[in-house]
Amino acid sequence: MTTSRRVVAFAPVLASLAGAVSPSSAAIATRVITIDGQANERWVKIDATVNVPESWSTRPGQRAKSSAYVMYTDTYGPNNRWTWLSPKLSDDGVVEANALALTVQSKAGLESIEDFGAIEKIEPARAFGFELEGLSAADVVKSNTRTDKGGQKYYQWELDNGENFFGMVACVSGGALYAFVIEAASDKFKESPSTYRAVIDSFTVAKVDESRNDMSSRIYENR
Repeated sequence: MTTSRRVVAFAPVLASLAGAVSPSSAAIATRVITIDGQANERWVKIDATVNVPESWSTRPGQRAKSSAYVMYTDTYGPNNRWTWLSPKLSDDGVVEANALALTVQSKAGLESIEDFGAIEKIEPARAFGFELEGLSAADVVKSNTRTDKGGQKYYQWELDNGENFFGMVACVSGGALYAFVIEAASDKFKESPSTYRAVIDSFTVAKVDESRNDMSSRIYENR
């Protein structure tokens, strides 16, 4: 995982008739978190990126963790769902995000998230294998779609269980289904919804075609 710095406007810049800029709408410095792609014969290795406020940080020494869950085994071996999970992110000692998480799993033959199903028919709390406490009890409050400049299409959801907010986004690329979630206290989200929505909107996975090599060749390539 790597980070880099940039500045974005997390809310529209609003000016009064006198020309003054609202302090709450000032541009916020952000850092780009790059989640390294995983080499796997079932999908193309692709990095994922997401922007968070630069002031958000983990405690010294804490690192993101990754794990693999075997969904099933076939002729070619285990088919894993890969998960990346960050520690809590805080700003001056105040927790801003309980966790960031990413899951990647094989979805051969899908060219777009639309091929996974209509957004209104997907249950995001259960569809992607996230194991965050309280997520299964969260209700969908809002959903939408977006397409980035590279032509990648994303489904996005906002969920809440009364205590925690979950912002989710999913897409398909290179033979895999990618899903990202940011979890935060519901009260934190209500304080600054544009900040959390900006994180969700920034999640990016490049649009890449699935490998045309047969599985045996892919296994050899990944040794």
